[in-house]
Amino acid sequence: MNTLRRVTEHVFVITLAALLLGGVLFVAGQAVGLVAGRGEWLQFFNEVIKPPVCIAASICAVAGFLLSYKRPHKQATQHQEATTR
Repeated sequence: MNTLRRVTEHVFVITLAALLLGGVLFVAGQAVGLVAGRGEWLQFFNEVIKPPVCIAASICAVAGFLLSYKRPHKQATQHQEATTR
């Protein structure tokens, strides 16, 4: 079970990085295309960049849900009591 959690954590981190970088690229590209008045750039980013970013976001959301659903058992921790003088 620990291996499955580790794989899910890796999937989460990789897809999170992909969606963040893709999102920055998408927004920056759209902004540059808008300022430059190039409609074909807007269409390119909408058709080529957006679908993989949305897929990465969906996979990241599912992985995040799975990670929060079942947490690993924590070992017994010792509670340190405060001493007063």
